[in-house]
Amino acid sequence: MEEIYKDELEAARAAAIQKDQCFSKGRLRDEFRMKPKPDAEPVAFYKNGYGGEFGVYKISDCVPMKARSAKPPSVKQIRAGAILAIKAKLKSHEAKVSCRAVHWLNENPLFLDTETTGLGDKAQILELAISDAEGTILFETRLRPTVPIDPEAESVHGITAESLANSPTWPEVSAQVRKILCGRSLVIFNSDFDTRMFRQTAAAFGEPVEWVSELKTYCAMYLAADVFGTTNRHGSISLANAVYSAGITWQGTAHGAVADTLTTVELVKAIAGIRRNLETELAALEQ
Repeated sequence: MEEIYKDELEAARAAAIQKDQCFSKGRLRDEFRMKPKPDAEPVAFYKNGYGGEFGVYKISDCVPMKARSAKPPSVKQIRAGAILAIKAKLKSHEAKVSCRAVHWLNENPLFLDTETTGLGDKAQILELAISDAEGTILFETRLRPTVPIDPEAESVHGITAESLANSPTWPEVSAQVRKILCGRSLVIFNSDFDTRMFRQTAAAFGEPVEWVSELKTYCAMYLAADVFGTTNRHGSISLANAVYSAGITWQGTAHGAVADTLTTVELVKAIAGIRRNLETELAALEQ
C-alpha cells in the first residue's frame, strides 16, 4: 500500500510540474508533500478570508518533504502534543475573554436583572431580582411605577398595570436594594440599560441617584458578544442568542427578572468554564 501511495504521489507531482502549476504552502504540503526551496519566492499573492494574504509558489521551485515516519508516536510524544495544543488554546481570544469571566466570579459578585415599563428616558423598573454567584435569590420584587407600561414592553414580559396594584413603590424598597448592592461587584446583562433604569426610577420618586454611578458593574452582554460574536446592528448579542451559543438552558421563563438573573449566572459560569476547563486539563497532563 505504501508503494502505491508513493507512485500516485510521484505521478501527481510530475503532472503538476509539467503544467507549471502554482500552489500555496498548504496545498503543497497536503497534496504533494512538498515545500518551497529555501531561495524560492512566491510568484503571486492572494487575499485570504481573514484579511491577510498568502503566496503561491511554482511547484518546480519546490522540493519533496521528508517521508512521514511510520513509527507511531510514543506516549510521551502524544502527551507533549496534547500539552502544546492546550497551551495554544489558552492563548486564543476565546480563552482570554473567558479569563475576564473568571476574574469576575473570583470577586464573588452579585447578579441582577430588571423588567421595565419601556426603553425610553422616562421608563421605570417594575420588576427586580438580585442573586449571588451561586444562584441564590437574595431579593426580588415587583414595583408600582408612576408611568404607564408601554404596550411593546408588556407584550414581552407580560406584566400589566393591574397586576402591580398592590406592589410597593421604589421608595419602599430603595434602602434595602442599596444596602444589598453597594460595595459589591455587579454582573448585569446590558449593565448600561439597567443602571439607567435605576437612575430614572429613583429620580421619578425624587430619591437620590448618585449611588448608582458608584456601583462597580460588569456587562455580561458584551462579554458574551466578545466570545460568541455580535448578532445585531448594535454590536451586541441578545440573552437568548447568548444562551443558545453557550449551550445552557433558561433558569425559568425568559423575560422574568428572576429567570433572566439566574440565566445570566449560568452564562457567565459557562464562559468562565472555557478557561477553567483548559487549565484543569493542562494540570492533569503536567502531573
